[in-house]
Amino acid sequence: MAESIVAKAYKFRIFPSKAQTTKLAQTLDLCRFLYNSALQERRDAYKLNKISLNYCDQANQLKEIKESSPEYKTVHSQVSQDVLKRVDKAFQAFFRRIKTKQKAGFPRFQNKQRYNSLTFAQSGFSLTDNRLQLSKIGKVKIKLHRAIIGKVKTLTISRDSCGKWFACFIVETAKEILDKANKSVALDIGITTFAVLSDGNKIENQRFFRHSEKRLVVARRQLSKQEKGSQERHEKRKIVAKIHASIKNRRSDFAHQESRKLVNSYDLIVFEKLNISGMVKNHCLAKSICDASWNQLIEYTSYKAESAGRKTIQVNPNYTSQDCSNCGARQKLTLDIRVYNCPNCHIKIDRDLNAAQNILAVGLNCIGN
Repeated sequence: MAESIVAKAYKFRIFPSKAQTTKLAQTLDLCRFLYNSALQERRDAYKLNKISLNYCDQANQLKEIKESSPEYKTVHSQVSQDVLKRVDKAFQAFFRRIKTKQKAGFPRFQNKQRYNSLTFAQSGFSLTDNRLQLSKIGKVKIKLHRAIIGKVKTLTISRDSCGKWFACFIVETAKEILDKANKSVALDIGITTFAVLSDGNKIENQRFFRHSEKRLVVARRQLSKQEKGSQERHEKRKIVAKIHASIKNRRSDFAHQESRKLVNSYDLIVFEKLNISGMVKNHCLAKSICDASWNQLIEYTSYKAESAGRKTIQVNPNYTSQDCSNCGARQKLTLDIRVYNCPNCHIKIDRDLNAAQNILAVGLNCIGN
């Protein structure tokens, strides 16, 4: 029964009043200070006494904190607890990376630009019509552009770089299983074309950042001319933030639309397992790779597929561009050669389509088909 339940997110724009905006901003500042204090306490405890603190150790101090600092009484208890859980998760991730010999990255202190959300777990909020009741904040206007289906588990209130506020509900809901499509597909991801599908279809690269780059350069130049701390600099910074937000939103919308098309059309979707962090070290291609945002499509497709009863897998892409999809013969190709001519079976096929068909063959072999 549990396997038929999935988590789903619903995100809505909220419109707090001026007084509510002030309260939310103050709550964020208090949460950020609590986060940094908890982080500092853990560092000092280990550095001075070789003691490793955990979530329970710090959560037990919340009552004392509220008595010594009455301003924390304006923060809902579960919001305060979530702050300490975030610190705990940061350290757990740090130790996990050390254990797996990855680049560790010690948990760092949060500034105003980085700490922009607070979470209510299970209680402290309620939704009635077009009003969201938040404990310690009040009733906030919310734009419900679709119905929330499922049992609400948590609510996260966030502020973006443009100063807009959003409410994200995480719910538990039943899977919406789609009818069998009886089709499988693989994607060869690239830069010139965003992706070539093994059935011959293509997804064009939208190049959202490239198309907005000139506007961004102008906005950044104007920002750099303003005196630090001035109101003019603050206004120019907001213009730069709006351009970045527009790029992000269009890229996300593109990934949502394309991932939905894939999940609706195919039972099995096979992606390449790419080392993107290694690929962006190539300074000639880094900007184009980041602009394409391949990982976003893979992530969106994966969670949509899970909810719809579809399957996605990632496979090793080694030699998929060099092997012939018809006979399996292998030949080395330079990147400027865009048509695959097999010297063995003499098939002539688009290089990316040939790679996509090889990726599909590897994927089908992995699942035993």
